Formats: sequence, structure tokens, C-alpha cells
Amino acid sequence: MKIALFYASWEAFGEPWSTPQGVRWELEARGHEVTPYNLYHNNGEFLPKKKARTYSGDCFNRFNNDYKNGGYRPDGLIVMDYGPYDYVGMDKQYFPDVPFILEAGDTPQSFSHHARKLSKFHAVVTPDARAADQFATMGIHSEWMNHWADERIFHDRYDVEPIYDVVSTCGGRRVTAAMQESLGERFNNERYFYGEDHAKRLLLGHIVFQCSQYGEITRRIFEGMACGRMMLTDRLAPETRINELFTEGEDIVYYDSAEDAIDKVNYYTAHPEERDRIAANGKRKVLEQHTVASRVDLFESVIKQIQNEFVGTTS
Repeated sequence: MKIALFYASWEAFGEPWSTPQGVRWELEARGHEVTPYNLYHNNGEFLPKKKARTYSGDCFNRFNNDYKNGGYRPDGLIVMDYGPYDYVGMDKQYFPDVPFILEAGDTPQSFSHHARKLSKFHAVVTPDARAADQFATMGIHSEWMNHWADERIFHDRYDVEPIYDVVSTCGGRRVTAAMQESLGERFNNERYFYGEDHAKRLLLGHIVFQCSQYGEITRRIFEGMACGRMMLTDRLAPETRINELFTEGEDIVYYDSAEDAIDKVNYYTAHPEERDRIAANGKRKVLEQHTVASRVDLFESVIKQIQNEFVGTTS
């Protein structure tokens, strides 16, 4: 298939990896012809006065030119964004024979951003099960496409040995502050690592700790597991459907409070065989069910479903 893939990137200026790039690599590995369109101004270059990257409509202007003047007809168009991007030219009505798919990243927190532009797309995929249900009530083809781990980046690196009992990259919160005070140098919490640097950071702990900000399933859960580390995360509401993905005490460990998290770090540090068993189960489940390959399977399926709907409406 020919895929037009829209996402924000500064790859031209040194970005080695991003989640959409991983999707693009998987699509290309399957033999699809992928044309990337950068949501950022001038391919990710800083604005000279603001010294910041900013969104631009240039990508859809370029796509419009490719479509109208170059005869480019992709089998599917996918926009991957965490919410704020919008542009008047990003609309299925202007390209009536191209399936428009929105990957609604950062839901539930960016739900309202994505909801405002749903009418421009034929289908939406979202990592949040609750958002998927809400989108469906708004009359659009909606799929729950949970987070995943890109196994090209997040995997065992036997040259990286754990030096902490528990490591996190989720920033400063009340729970992490309490853990730092209690565990001291056994707990390491630093942020702003990307790609392989993030994977190597997670590998520095025997346990990977996560504290969600919006009560949501987060990408770090899958990435920590894919690296072969036991995942300790806050207990999420059943409506997130996380219990359909992982079994408590078998693949993953939940905590209910800062004190509970500290107790469980101490318990699993004192019981490494049990900790490593859970880590191995979690890794196996992620690599079997929650990789970039499995999510690209869904992208392909949604595109084909929309194409079939086109056939049904034109026959």
C-alpha cells in the first residue's frame, strides 16, 4: 500500500527515533511505500526568533499539491499527533478517495483537542479505551489501539546492568518524592530521555516505576516490560481495561499509595526470583501482543475497512 504519514519530527536535525518513526519503519519493512509529511514548520527547523519548533500547514499544502498536480493517491493517510495540530486543509472532504485515519495520541488528556477535528477523518484510533467508546458515540469509526513497545528500541541490552533497585522517568510527584525520601539512592528518577537513551535508562533498575498523571495506561508500562524489567505502576480504574492486558502478580504489580509502592519495592528487592518471574512474564506478553508490529496490523486493518466502505458507497 501507499501510505501518507503525517507526524511532527525533527529527524533532519538529529532526532534518532520517535514513536511515529517506529511505525514508519515497520510499514516500510512490510513493503509499504510510505511518504512522510512533517507537521513541523520547515521539516523541524527552529523558528529563528522564538528558538522553538512549531506546527505548520506546509505539510498539507504539499500533500494537496502532490494529490492534485502529481497524481499521488495513497491507499491511506494517517495523522499521528498528541492533540493540538489542526489545519483547515486537513480534511477528508478535499481528498474524497483517500481514507483519513487519526491516531489520537495522549488521550484521555487531549480528548477535547481530538474531538474537535473528528469530522475531518473517516476513523480514529486511540490508546485509551474510554476515549474509544466516547469517540464511537460521536459517529466515527473508532478503535482502541493501546500503547506498545517498539522492540527495535526497547529490549534487553546485556551490556547494561541494573544499578538501582527501582528506576523511573515519570517526573516529580508526591509519590515519587515519598519514594525518594524512603529509598534514597536505591531509587533513581530522571526525565527527558528519548529512544535508545530512554531504554538504557529503564534498564538501570531492577524495577521500573510508573505513576500516571491522568489515571491512564501509559507507554512506559509496555516499554519497561519489553526491556525485561518488572513493572510497578499505580492501580488504574477497571474502565481503562488494563486488566484485559495484564494480570496482577503475574505480569505486572500495582500499588495503591506511596507507602504501598515503597513496601512492594522492598518486598520484590528481597525476593528477586519472584520479581524476575513477573518481569519475564511481562516481557513475553508485550513481545507477543503489544509491539509496533501488532499496532501496524491494526492500522492496516482500519485502512482496509475504510476502503471497503468506499466501495460500498460507490457501487
